[in-house]
Amino acid sequence: MVNTRHIAPCLIDPIPHAVVMGGIFHGFDVMQGAPLSLRMWGIYAGGLWTYQAMICPMEAIQGRRSSLHNVASAGILGYIGVSRGVMGVPFVNPYTLYGSRFPPGLIGAAVYGAMGGALATLSGKQI
Repeated sequence: MVNTRHIAPCLIDPIPHAVVMGGIFHGFDVMQGAPLSLRMWGIYAGGLWTYQAMICPMEAIQGRRSSLHNVASAGILGYIGVSRGVMGVPFVNPYTLYGSRFPPGLIGAAVYGAMGGALATLSGKQI
């Protein structure tokens, strides 16, 4: 049975983290020459909030924390972002990405999922 007491905290708890980290990520953009933009900050903050909001119900359903939840959440968001053309794929040469027999969204899902899993494992989450 799903514990529904976790739903509200799943939606509210990630907000401060997303607001701060969205500002930091957008700060990196500004340092590289991008204009200061509330829209871009919102995109970063919204993406981070969505990532955390996707992990929390998985943990509530399974009853434990797992780095596989981070892999699934990051992979889904990576697939959507790359497929829609709003995100690039880090660590992959664009010529290799679009010359591959695999769709770019699938490669994005693999790369972002691996990054999410690696960061979760480094932060101490079990598989």
